[in-house]
Amino acid sequence: MNTFIRRILLATDFSPSSERSVHMALKWAEAWEAKLDIVHVIGILPPIYLTSFSANNYIKAQEKTSQAQLETLVMQARERVSEVQWHLLHGIPSDEISGLAVSSQTDLVIMGTHGWTGIDRVLMGSVAERVICKAPCPVLSVRNMERGQTTTTGEPKAETASAAPRHILLPIDFSDCSLEAYEYADNLEKSFEASITLLHVLEPFSYSLDFTLSHPVEDQQHREEVKTRLASLTDAFTRQGITARYMIKTKSVSEAIVEALTESGADLIVMGTHGRRGLRRLVMGNVAAAVLRQSPVPVLTVKSPKFKHDSEHTQKETVQESPQ
Repeated sequence: MNTFIRRILLATDFSPSSERSVHMALKWAEAWEAKLDIVHVIGILPPIYLTSFSANNYIKAQEKTSQAQLETLVMQARERVSEVQWHLLHGIPSDEISGLAVSSQTDLVIMGTHGWTGIDRVLMGSVAERVICKAPCPVLSVRNMERGQTTTTGEPKAETASAAPRHILLPIDFSDCSLEAYEYADNLEKSFEASITLLHVLEPFSYSLDFTLSHPVEDQQHREEVKTRLASLTDAFTRQGITARYMIKTKSVSEAIVEALTESGADLIVMGTHGRRGLRRLVMGNVAAAVLRQSPVPVLTVKSPKFKHDSEHTQKETVQESPQ
């Protein structure tokens, strides 16, 4: 068994649009020979006027239906994955999913970015954002598109979209967490043989401490330093036989990522969720959340502390040794 990803947690709401996240979870579990946990959370009832008898009957009906759906999904999954088990939980979805990820020592959470929970419609996008903040491991958020929608890579339907990434877009600001995302992408490539585009975003304007514009020579010098560091990272990939290139854009980070996604034809974004100050930062709550809401392709977020993996930060050391 490959030890990079040993256990995957799939959170599902059973909606037709969730087929894409299920498809990806099965493919990734196959690729990594990983154990697969499938969880469904029955959300807490909203404060509406129901008698205790009615509420209990509703919950029991939900439990019966959900258990049957989980058992069916597990049976289908076992045709492709050797170790699969299901979990039916009650409570706040983000809390229950994150808690299960901790208790089961999950290496990767996979979930959709919209759907239904309980009797009240809840945008799974907000649930996914909370899980990213709380989970102890990377989270792969899959936008569960409706039938007929297309991605930037041209796949016509959610159920036919490729579950194995062919081209990874890797936003990087040279912070620790973005370098961990870099290392994570390196490990993914070894399994899926995907090409990689590195993206660095420069601030549109650079101000000094007294709020005056910096000198154009200083801006050009900074750009050259960025190119040197990106070239070093890209070379580390190409020396392994990986097809890699880099881009530099000057605009807001989330806009740059979405634009680079279209230009590169990437079908997966791998990004850190913390970073440097200014517009280059990749902080959950602004950039990562904005990308999560806009991206038609899956977004894999890697946050500090480092994902569960025993390898050394070889790429990180390469960057630190490059000219500053």
